[in-house]
Amino acid sequence: MRYAVQVDVEAPADVLWTVVAEPTGWPLISDSFIKVTPETADGLVVGQRYLVKQPSIRAMRWTVTEVEPGAAFTWRSSVLGVRTEASHRVVPTGGGAQLHLEMVQSGPLARAVASMGGAHYRALVDREAATLAGAAEHRAR
Repeated sequence: MRYAVQVDVEAPADVLWTVVAEPTGWPLISDSFIKVTPETADGLVVGQRYLVKQPSIRAMRWTVTEVEPGAAFTWRSSVLGVRTEASHRVVPTGGGAQLHLEMVQSGPLARAVASMGGAHYRALVDREAATLAGAAEHRAR
């Protein structure tokens, strides 16, 4: 399963990035996250692992695999035959920025998981995009 969403944000890209690059703060602004706990104090760096709890999903350990400071990061999780990769990208535009989120699930059980929970996962990504964008717009005021 692959799902991507793009949201126009009425905030500068650097302000949007401050929201995106702080996953431990996401539960304070988005109901699509219950808790995001880093395993070390290194911040958003390649190799950092986070324990993430989301509504109706078991807690999952996510490992940061790529970081482009000020622009993007990707993290990955594997649970019971399903590998999930989620990317978060901030793209400057003339009047603000765009937030690009993409989730890709693969593996032997990915199709079954998508058929049972795909709508829930897509709704979480949509809510994440909307609330991160809204938080950035609020910070930019």
